[in-house]
Amino acid sequence: MEKKSAIAIFLAVIMVGSIIPLIFSGSSNNNSNQKKANSAQDINTIPGNKVNYRLNSIADGISMSPEGITSAQFVDYAKMHRSQLKVFVPNETELSTLYNVNLTKEFFAVDLNASDENYIAFRAHEIRPSVVNFNYMISGQPYNGYYLLSRGNGYYNVVGSPMLFGSKNMLEKVIDVLSGNASGVHDFDYLLSNVEEGAEFQIISSENKEVADQYYLEFRSLEQGGYARTAMFLNLNASIFEKINALAQNSTTRGLEYNITRKNNLTKVTVQANESSFFNLAFEPSI
Repeated sequence: MEKKSAIAIFLAVIMVGSIIPLIFSGSSNNNSNQKKANSAQDINTIPGNKVNYRLNSIADGISMSPEGITSAQFVDYAKMHRSQLKVFVPNETELSTLYNVNLTKEFFAVDLNASDENYIAFRAHEIRPSVVNFNYMISGQPYNGYYLLSRGNGYYNVVGSPMLFGSKNMLEKVIDVLSGNASGVHDFDYLLSNVEEGAEFQIISSENKEVADQYYLEFRSLEQGGYARTAMFLNLNASIFEKINALAQNSTTRGLEYNITRKNNLTKVTVQANESSFFNLAFEPSI
């Protein structure tokens, strides 16, 4: 796999995350059982169980994810709007297209090893208000008490907080984890145990072995002012470590403060910047 900067991956994932809802929202279903939301319905009008799960971080999302997940991202759009990080947020029309209400948080998990390449991912969304304001069809009998709402093109929602979105096969796996009938993914436990909560954007992956066995990237606004970008690597490639050290040299001339620590097989790189140096922080490659 070609080596990529983590910030390039960050931007690509944000862009993909904003485009996919537009693709799916255009689907239609002509079945006579389809429900059209002429006015928003409270989610409690949907029969069956409702998702009730904390979604404040990538760790929260990972804890509901089935085994096999190879990468994931978490974005708190509401918090990003309150800082310069809003430059990475898609416009409101894109964010609201899937549900026709405000989307405030998103978790996106991918299993690149799934047998069906069309159904390798699922999403979890916090929306405001918590209503059903989209076209759907209730798909058959409930699965473990949860009804799947067909959105067309093989994709479904499971309502609650958060709302789940994905293929039937993937959502049933998520429901199994939420119901305690299956084990979730634990591949990222060690890396996530070194992560502090509160970052507006987080990504974790095991898909680029040329960089590291696993890597984690976050952006956050700091309470004392300014911003921080933190990258953590499990078994970082030596050549990549050299590049990081090169970036750290004379970084103060760019308004950046590097802090590089290594412990056993974990490398942590935190870069801080004040408000005026934000764009240097955001667009300087991290590897």
